[in-house]
Amino acid sequence: MMNEQPAEIKISTRIKIPENSPWFAGHFPNDPVFPGIAQLDMVAAAVAEFKQDDLWIKKLSRIKFRKLIRPGDELSILAVGSKEKNSYSFRIIVAGQEACSGVMSLAGRYENARKGETITAMENDISKTILRVAEIIINELKLEDVTPKTFAPDLDLVDEVGVDSMDLATVALVLRDEYGIRIDEDDYPKLTTVRIIAEYINEKLRSDD
Repeated sequence: MMNEQPAEIKISTRIKIPENSPWFAGHFPNDPVFPGIAQLDMVAAAVAEFKQDDLWIKKLSRIKFRKLIRPGDELSILAVGSKEKNSYSFRIIVAGQEACSGVMSLAGRYENARKGETITAMENDISKTILRVAEIIINELKLEDVTPKTFAPDLDLVDEVGVDSMDLATVALVLRDEYGIRIDEDDYPKLTTVRIIAEYINEKLRSDD
């Protein structure tokens, strides 16, 4: 008897963007645009709700933003699972036009821990640091509708979140005080994602031991 392939997972939902969404406060006051990070977070949240699981964005590929999303727009989110576990091709449709599309891989918080094994201290440390860095960025940039657990650690902070040099300098100062490390200004351009920042911090802490 041949093994049957698992049924293809298809997720579809509709969302209306509130005209008073706090995302519009900084993107941009005179020309409000729903930012890319919020769009990607909505897709991940839709999948997590469908699967009734605590998932975060592990990897993004082929992401394209084609149409601006404005206050009051009604969105259709379509996601189709692939053969790879927790990988989804998705599209966001606005007024019959594709606003965003790409491929998103999701993961549970500790999915890499094998059955019967404990998570190593290093893996646990990096997970804690990622959550704390995400929390600091959310607080300092006053981001709404996103939590440390749903903040995708591999999102580009400049291109996809909208962090500018002043924001990054502020975050660096908070991280310096939080962890007691020195962050050289020459290293700022390297700190492009939450994961990279967390790895940078942990490396600095290990080198100081």
